[in-house]
Amino acid sequence: MTSRKGPTTDLAAEDRVQLFPSLAYPSDDGRHWVVNVHGDISAPQPTTFSKRMLLKLLRRTMHATAEDFASPLFQQRIRRFLAADRPGRRVAVRLGDQVHRLPKTSRRNGHFHAALRVPDDLVRDCVESAAVGGDKYLPLEVVDAAATGRAYLLDATGLSVISDIDDTLKHSHVACRRTLLANTFLRPYETIPGMAPLFRQWWAEGAAFHYVSSSPWQLYDHLTEHLADEGFPPGSFHLKLFRLRDHLLRRLLLLRRSGKLGVIRGILKMFPRRRFLLVGDSGEHDPEIYGALARRYPEQVAGIFIRQLSGEKNVRRRYLRAFRRVDLSLVRLFEDAEELANININ
Repeated sequence: MTSRKGPTTDLAAEDRVQLFPSLAYPSDDGRHWVVNVHGDISAPQPTTFSKRMLLKLLRRTMHATAEDFASPLFQQRIRRFLAADRPGRRVAVRLGDQVHRLPKTSRRNGHFHAALRVPDDLVRDCVESAAVGGDKYLPLEVVDAAATGRAYLLDATGLSVISDIDDTLKHSHVACRRTLLANTFLRPYETIPGMAPLFRQWWAEGAAFHYVSSSPWQLYDHLTEHLADEGFPPGSFHLKLFRLRDHLLRRLLLLRRSGKLGVIRGILKMFPRRRFLLVGDSGEHDPEIYGALARRYPEQVAGIFIRQLSGEKNVRRRYLRAFRRVDLSLVRLFEDAEELANININ
């Protein structure tokens, strides 16, 4: 239990705190767990002039109507983008009967991060297991805030599935700017048929899940609610940082082009003895990213599954380049989830 001078937290009544599902792994000494804590702090604020201008640009780009922007769906999806980030906030997390004050305050974008060393006996006392799939997680609670979360405890060995979301688990059409933005803000999410039952099958066989997407963290609530409603297994989330300060459309589209490689590399380094299945689609850079990871971590990448989108050109040339020096028996291209149903992941 941490003991420091000064208040444990300085969260205000209007602050909204969100904890994201994270990961925990055994320490080298075997007596502790390293528990990753990641969350976000925001607060409602009146819409500024600059944000009103960005909303007008967004509406024009999507060819949206005033009724579209007044709809409850759009208001829910845009809310966190318009909220005020809360930097410099002190945060403390309760684990069982211990309170751990995070060593750093929240960042300029409102996010806070920490890697806590938690004694193994405390973790064992607090751990909970899912009824299906055997997932073990450590319940987390933010002090002085109505925010709870989970840190999934992964053994050093085992199988993990790292999956993209957009155009892999739900239709987004990232290749078309107007359609992507409309699917992001105006339309109910539409699941790719068969992917939820496939993932549940793998989960029942003991796989852990990590959802790594180029979607902004501001959409976390909506994404996780949709995946849960559709029956996808629980798991850690790894989305993209984004602040509504620059050009909305340029930033929202550019952020989809980079960063995923580093995030996945971090997960593989965190669990060097685990095996990983990489699931994505051909609409963005998943083949190139997964190919690079397979070359760098051949002992850990156990399979690469790429959902092929229609209307693509020069597919053979692209895949030959993306998966050069990769064991092609690990790579499976598919259009329908049923094509993966009989694959033995163990």
